[in-house]
Amino acid sequence: MTSNTLPTPARQGAARVIVSVVAVLAVIAAAGCAAWFGYQGYQAYFVQKPIQDARDGAVDGAEQAILNVTTVDPKDTADWKRRVDSSLTGKAKEQISGQDVSNLNSMITQAGPQAAALSSRLVRSAPTEVDADDGKAQVLVYVAATSKRENEAGVTQTMGFSVSMTKSDDSWKAENIVPLDSLAYEDPGTAAAVPGAGGSAPAPQGGGN
Repeated sequence: MTSNTLPTPARQGAARVIVSVVAVLAVIAAAGCAAWFGYQGYQAYFVQKPIQDARDGAVDGAEQAILNVTTVDPKDTADWKRRVDSSLTGKAKEQISGQDVSNLNSMITQAGPQAAALSSRLVRSAPTEVDADDGKAQVLVYVAATSKRENEAGVTQTMGFSVSMTKSDDSWKAENIVPLDSLAYEDPGTAAAVPGAGGSAPAPQGGGN
């Protein structure tokens, strides 16, 4: 009678072949997983993280630049200029010159006790372009700007800006600021327009720094 079963040595040989094939497949699968996780890790650390860091840095820098520009204490314009200089560069910094500060001081002096303080709070912001490799970005920033004289109610309006950002010495600074509308804030108490902001300006939540 013919048996359909393999002799014991043959069965053992077939089993070894199967085990070998499974082992090879396991190695291939492990290598594939390692490559996939390696790729994902590379993407997360070397591609996505720099982009996210650039996005966060540019937005934070743009917000602070606008809050600094739009925060003016009529009793201390030197501090305003110091804060502005710390957050601007290039064309934006050139737009606010020492002569502008001198003019602002003259207007405040003429207004006397009626000189208004300018402040603002951040409404919203969003990046529209981010180039992490070149250290460039474009950010939209909206603030609610308030002009207020002592013992009087303040007057508030929303102001929007398109801010061109550049990374300089490991920090993001505004190199150009463009108002998004033609609404220029005019304060009859000071008749002063904050240079580079398309009109008089305002201060941040907590003020500029």
